Amino acid sequence: MRALFINPGGIGDQILLLPAVKLLKQKFPDCEIDLITEPRSSCIGELTNLYRKIREFDFKEKKLNILKLRELIRKRPYKFLILTGSSYKANFTAYLSDAEMKVGFYRGLFSRLFLTHTVRLNTKQYAANMFAELLSPIIPEVNELIKQSDLAPEIKLNPDTIQWAREILNPRIKDRYYAKKIFIHPGVSKLSIQKNILKNWAPKNWALLIEKLLENSDNAVILLGGKNDLDTIAEIHKKLSFFARPKNYFDLSTLDISTERLGALISSSDLLVCVDSAPMHLAVALGKKLVAFFGPTDPQKLLPCDPKFISVHARDLACRPCLFDTRKESCSTPVCLDVTPEMMLDAINRQLNLTKAT
Repeated sequence: MRALFINPGGIGDQILLLPAVKLLKQKFPDCEIDLITEPRSSCIGELTNLYRKIREFDFKEKKLNILKLRELIRKRPYKFLILTGSSYKANFTAYLSDAEMKVGFYRGLFSRLFLTHTVRLNTKQYAANMFAELLSPIIPEVNELIKQSDLAPEIKLNPDTIQWAREILNPRIKDRYYAKKIFIHPGVSKLSIQKNILKNWAPKNWALLIEKLLENSDNAVILLGGKNDLDTIAEIHKKLSFFARPKNYFDLSTLDISTERLGALISSSDLLVCVDSAPMHLAVALGKKLVAFFGPTDPQKLLPCDPKFISVHARDLACRPCLFDTRKESCSTPVCLDVTPEMMLDAINRQLNLTKAT
């Protein structure tokens, strides 16, 4: 038995799909499961052993290469084809397959023409649950599982990668014992910026938050980032008021690391502070405590209901959340980004069971 998931999107989307893949594997242990995803997200293979094969296809191309996609889909005969996209293009993709069961979200006439089984798209829930509902024609009992709780994703890290993270961290913090290791990742994906999807928090706010956290000498504050975050990190550095680096501040943002290595570093944390981004989903999948800044997106759809994961967002705004429900890009006056450092600090203190900030 073979199954193929087609899941465009970033690494966060791949992590959110994992509970569905795991449910299918549990139901059919001998099932060989493949994935087609975008090149930027094929690194999900570093984080899970659920897939037999991961193939890349650039769904962002202006002209969809039908012949190439058809060739990928028909590499092997599949019993199940599961499409996570909800667009008409996604439904059309099923036409290219000769799978016995072609499952996707219902989108009217195209769904009836190209899919053998359709599932009602319910976006008013955690995205991992939404993806898992695609299995309901294959595993009817999946709906009962979803009703019971949110399906939190899980990832597996290579022991060698975990050891690498220890070797990176231990020499830097060996001088003393730190009660709390607080990792900060301020970056957002480059693609979201290009598409005018504003989810980032102002560098001056990050700088103020870092300074507040460093006032407690029991905190080790560790800054993370990637090559796409260089400008943001540079702006944060400009806004920091100290000249001599405090002994409990460690900047690892210059490391050129893979997604798996980023996960290994996060696994060593007592808390990750970030925005709605891939590192947030990594922390969730590792079961690490999390405080995440949210602007126009909806935390109820992107975080499971668990006290370990706290979202911080502007209150009493009738216009938020708006992204992906009523808007495809950010507005010209994104007041939802106006969250104060004090709000974030309060959430961090609650997560770490510290005295509430005054």
